[in-house]
Amino acid sequence: MINNFFFLATILFFPFHDFHVTHTTFHYNDESKSMEITIKVAIEDLEKSIENRYSKKLDGLLETQEKKNIEKLIVEYFINNLTLSADKNIQEYHWVGKELSNNLHDIYLYFEIPNYNKKENAESITIKNTLFLDLYSYQTNIVMIELIDRKYNLTFTMDNDIQTIFVNNKGR
Repeated sequence: MINNFFFLATILFFPFHDFHVTHTTFHYNDESKSMEITIKVAIEDLEKSIENRYSKKLDGLLETQEKKNIEKLIVEYFINNLTLSADKNIQEYHWVGKELSNNLHDIYLYFEIPNYNKKENAESITIKNTLFLDLYSYQTNIVMIELIDRKYNLTFTMDNDIQTIFVNNKGR
């Protein structure tokens, strides 16, 4: 009986909050000498963030009407909120496309940094990830960086939105 009371009191007095997380993978493709970027986000979060930032209502990100305008807003949002710098030089990335997840809740966004030759590039890689931090103070952004023989896992939050990894390129 007492356990039921505490459970009910917890539900009534402590509001639930959604869990908001993004997953980003930076994968170095040795064959094409490019950095491939895959970002998995909740469609609802992406729509809400674009609406807040650009005061533009989005109805269905995958619909063909105004497809180019929507893609332009998505690219602009991600370029402003997710950056990769190699030795303090910001790398430009390009839109590849998007794909709806099987769960119909998430969307995969694809970008690429062409001509990213790992051997000639960085001793350090700095990532700034502020995706959806303008919406949710408890937002978590998980990033995995896959270089030919190394993997790095990083977690970004409101208090930790810029991180640097050091890469030893000697002998590669």
